[in-house]
Amino acid sequence: MKYEDRYDMMDKNEKEIRIREYLSGELSKAEEREFNEWLDGDADAQRIFKERVKQYHLIRWTERWEAIDDEMARKRVVDRVRRHRWRVGFMRYAAVIAVIVVTGLTIWNWPYRSTGSAALTLVSVPAANVPILKLADGKEIPVSPRNMEIIRSTQRVDIQLADSGRLEYVAKSDPEAGQVEYNTLVVPRGCEFNLVLADGSRVWLNAGSSLKYPETFSGDERRVYLEGEAYFEVEHDERAPFIVNTEAMDLRVLGTSFNIKAYNDENMVVSTLVTGKIRQEFPEVGKNITLTPSRQSIFDRVSGKLETHQADVQAVLAWKEGKIIANDERLEDIFRQLSRWYDFKVVYTQPSLKDVRFYLHSNRYAEVRTILEHLQTTKGIHFTYAENTIYVSQ
Repeated sequence: MKYEDRYDMMDKNEKEIRIREYLSGELSKAEEREFNEWLDGDADAQRIFKERVKQYHLIRWTERWEAIDDEMARKRVVDRVRRHRWRVGFMRYAAVIAVIVVTGLTIWNWPYRSTGSAALTLVSVPAANVPILKLADGKEIPVSPRNMEIIRSTQRVDIQLADSGRLEYVAKSDPEAGQVEYNTLVVPRGCEFNLVLADGSRVWLNAGSSLKYPETFSGDERRVYLEGEAYFEVEHDERAPFIVNTEAMDLRVLGTSFNIKAYNDENMVVSTLVTGKIRQEFPEVGKNITLTPSRQSIFDRVSGKLETHQADVQAVLAWKEGKIIANDERLEDIFRQLSRWYDFKVVYTQPSLKDVRFYLHSNRYAEVRTILEHLQTTKGIHFTYAENTIYVSQ
């Protein structure tokens, strides 16, 4: 019987067993290849697989906190019960496992590929950093499983870490005008995080990003300040438009979902609208623009050039869904994304290597070694690793 037929005949329990065997390393290389091909075409198996990987990551991430905190070690029995409640929020940066499975990884370098391959001495998974919450009074709090209780409570708002792993601001009463107290959530390289603001709007922050926002919103606008990349789902409020301020622009909405990529170390500011409608203002160059769904604006901070075009929404939001997708992108741009997630530096022995273009589809929780081994089989590009730096050569 062909393996395709064997997998097609599996019921849910059999799929669960096969996935556990894969995660525990019980499959041979040939069986792993068959497993990946099957997983690519089975939506139900992908759902089960994703949940099992999340659980595995969360357990390992919490274990790391126990290992570095003596007090937590004494509470290990209690925490082992607790940690099963952790799911989506902390899965995004559960990055301390030694081997993480990769599924559906395909890399093309059109129109041809070479077969050369060099040894790569590198074992690296997403970095084990954690977000930091900076309160208005200057206090800084690591956002970790230890802080499941209410972090801060005032007459106007409770700040708490929910069982789902996200940070939540729960307003106690209608906001009143007065002194605005700002918090800043810093998400370092190697992790992701999401939070619910006091108005109910949700924000997902990518690695190497920060968001400054008021504990509660009041007045005729809801303004936040972003550095890096974030996806927003904004609660509708005609009386108070939601404004995202970056170094290069203001983005104004009433209620919608969109992604902004505005890292200070990149010239391009990229805004992608998923639903609703947004208006962007670029005061330094005196330009304004309105986006409709599935449209994208790209602003060059150096030249002042502003372009709009149809967006590849799936690729833009891949980071939020635990994937890495690059469609005909430059190697330098791909490595910018990888280096923020895995927290390494990159050195190119030849500047021209930055412009080599690739197609990349990968699980974001894979070992970077797996991705690099695939990359270096194309066009004779090689990678060596030393002191947290990847050297790219040809």
